[in-house]
Amino acid sequence: MGRILNPLSLTASALIELGKRAPLTSLLLLGFAFLSAALSWLLLTQSVLLWNRRFAPKARRHPLCALAALSTLFAVPLFFGASSIQPFVNRTIREGARKALAEPQWRESAFDQAWEAVRRRGLEPLLPPREAHCLVLTTAAAREAAAGAYSTTAVARFSGESRVPASLLGFSAPETAKALSADMQSFFDSSPGLYPEARIEQVIVESWDATANRRCREAARKVQILAALLLLLPHLAAFGIVGWSGYREIGSGHEAGDR
Repeated sequence: MGRILNPLSLTASALIELGKRAPLTSLLLLGFAFLSAALSWLLLTQSVLLWNRRFAPKARRHPLCALAALSTLFAVPLFFGASSIQPFVNRTIREGARKALAEPQWRESAFDQAWEAVRRRGLEPLLPPREAHCLVLTTAAAREAAAGAYSTTAVARFSGESRVPASLLGFSAPETAKALSADMQSFFDSSPGLYPEARIEQVIVESWDATANRRCREAARKVQILAALLLLLPHLAAFGIVGWSGYREIGSGHEAGDR
């Protein structure tokens, strides 16, 4: 169920954000959706006249027209809203990460956890005291431990600041730690100095962006498929039932004429 609800939640959030940032575009999209719904109703009521000019629309068929129109009204914003998921999520990540990771409390908490993880497991023989507020990471195990501590703290911090995107996109500390550890290894292969603290935040955000881009494409594809089904299935059912009613009236007219 979450595979359907999560993309829909992202699309709804993206449409709400679009309404706040570009109200004119939202109004145009809403107007196009209503126009499409009205056109759907009109086509459904008039289509049978192509082969049965005596077809008389009856009140009991109005729910079928309403069903087709409502499916169009919801499907159109869903289909176009799916294309807004990725820009919305990327903007949310940048703003949320900037707010969450720029605070000194996060840096202090992440450093304390990383230093303690390295010390407790004895991974770094040259580890300075905590008061020095620097990490010497000469071993691969120490880098992995530090990357894991920073990633866990960063994901928890971001999840607290931006709950909806974080929970729907499923950011994970192990995936973030893997990207950070790989960047540390690349850095130390070419530089003997200390790993820059600002680079930690940059790598973490880039990792989240990569994860978000991949999952946003999947979410957009699911929403567009769902929108297409929402548009197609009710219309097939409605056109089929109304068309069958039109043919029945033709048959009833022939029988009445024979008598």
